[in-house]
Amino acid sequence: MARLLIRSGDTTPGGLAAARRADPGLTQPAGVRPPTRRWAWRWALLLAVGWLAEFGLRLWFSRAQTVPLANPDESAYLIAARVLAGGPTTDFSYSTLYQGGYPLLITPVYWFTSNAVAVYHAVLVINAAVSAALMPLAYVAGRRLGLVRPAAYAVAAVTALLPAGLFYAEYAMTDAIYPVLVLAWLLTVHSWLTARSARGQYAAAVGSALLAGYAYAVHSRGTVIVLSYVVVGALVAWRRLAPWRTAAAAALVLVASVGAGWLLDRYLSSVMYPEGTRNLSAQMASTLHSVHGAINVFEMAAGQMWRLVLDSWGLAGIGFFAALAVIARPRFRADLRIMATLSVAITVITAVTAPAALPMDQSQTWASGRYLDGLIATFFVVGAVVLLRARPRFILVCAACTAGLTVLAALIVSVYAGSSLPTYSFPTRFNFGEPAVLTQNWTTASVWLATAVALGLLGVWVLIALAARRWNAVMLRVRVSRALWALAVAGLAAVSLLAVTQMTSHVSQAYEPGQEQSTTGFVAATGLKPGDQIAVAFTIGTSVPATDVPYFLWAPQAFEESWTDLEFFNPAQAPPASTTVVETGWPAGYSPSAGWPNHPAGWHIVASNQAAGWVAWRKS
Repeated sequence: MARLLIRSGDTTPGGLAAARRADPGLTQPAGVRPPTRRWAWRWALLLAVGWLAEFGLRLWFSRAQTVPLANPDESAYLIAARVLAGGPTTDFSYSTLYQGGYPLLITPVYWFTSNAVAVYHAVLVINAAVSAALMPLAYVAGRRLGLVRPAAYAVAAVTALLPAGLFYAEYAMTDAIYPVLVLAWLLTVHSWLTARSARGQYAAAVGSALLAGYAYAVHSRGTVIVLSYVVVGALVAWRRLAPWRTAAAAALVLVASVGAGWLLDRYLSSVMYPEGTRNLSAQMASTLHSVHGAINVFEMAAGQMWRLVLDSWGLAGIGFFAALAVIARPRFRADLRIMATLSVAITVITAVTAPAALPMDQSQTWASGRYLDGLIATFFVVGAVVLLRARPRFILVCAACTAGLTVLAALIVSVYAGSSLPTYSFPTRFNFGEPAVLTQNWTTASVWLATAVALGLLGVWVLIALAARRWNAVMLRVRVSRALWALAVAGLAAVSLLAVTQMTSHVSQAYEPGQEQSTTGFVAATGLKPGDQIAVAFTIGTSVPATDVPYFLWAPQAFEESWTDLEFFNPAQAPPASTTVVETGWPAGYSPSAGWPNHPAGWHIVASNQAAGWVAWRKS
């Protein structure tokens, strides 16, 4: 597939050669070497080394992770994988349906071990391997957009270091693979439009359909990809941009893959959500039904676009406006205009619909950067290409538009979410890590300070790009323009690595010890072992009273206890007859036994954690 992606961009009339004849607003790349087999193998080896370096970096950052932190998301995905491998389940009724595409990817881990720590480590290895593929894919994208090999390689390296493409590899969540999935899908769609041979067109059509279907199976955001892909497929067949038989093949594969994903979700829903799932469609319809709802949608989209710029240190904003310019100019090639339209449409629709499914009282999470993480990496590549190839006037126009949009979006965010965003707890730090890094404040991140710093960074990249064009002298045997470009690459890499390092330290590593005490520590303290049956005080579908155990405690414990289903019971009643261990809440200000005041005779406390709020009981 990688060979097809690169070859279709380099050798066809719609590929790299044609990119050099594109809009006059772009400068021509210099020093392009004629392709040779030996030269291609060298670059293939360099790409393999780059992937390996990114893979190792991701393993390094996740080395301390042993238990799920982002719950119930991580635990639900891990337990779904266990169910697909034939293991026990847990009741997640009334929560969001965690779809089966990502669990299907990590299911093979359970074929070799059921030890929770070993499973989690293996999943993070899979995350690292897939997430590191962002580097070679970004290289292909850079080549498609006309960069010479060294420039494309440098852009790919810094793209793969973005927190949107690196940080989430530390978690067993779809965000670990989604940026790779989005960019790979866009590249295969472009291959379908530009491949030279019939075999290449069929392969790209089928591959893009499979990736679209898998995106649908991975996350609800994939629905936007599928619908967009259907429109593109219809356009391809109507305008004869590719043989109609390839469109028919893509349609068949898309129907089959989406159908398989739907059946997989139905199976997981029946097993893990016996009382039903949270209705995202109903929440979205409720949000959009009135004028007030339409205003909320505008606010949501503004928050997402604000994070698109902030989380890319400004470059994705330039890429977004460059894509709009491509759409508006008929002189660009059809394949570029289609891809630009596709990328912009997916961005806008996702920015509107993804947060619309959130409850109305979670307005701060409307400014979360996770929903556009796949597009952040994609537009970052486009923005870097603009800085490298575009004329100064075009760069300045895109930068000015980015600055204007970001300031307007920041104003809207400050109105509905406040002028500062909380970054004092795990959920808020997880959602607002980049603003916390930009403001260097892990308690409250100022919206305006984060905006100013992001735009300041954008100004630095723009100034370097303009200086490199105007100052092409040679000093001390070093060409100044190349030194400036090297400075920009080093600066982008340093900012991203600093951000990921701080986010790992303040988010992942900071909350790991406490979570260990409530998961692996809970199992050790209570003496849980295969054969034991645990019942947890929890009332599904209602607000959690003080005597109940909250989901962020029992969900990772359900993953830890891999040999049995987790059962729930009402503390006012006796637990199921087969229960050997009971877990209850610890109401604040009371003794540990207050979580189960009417416990039957023969039950005694064997472990407790006041900070976490749980108490474990065993039957004598």
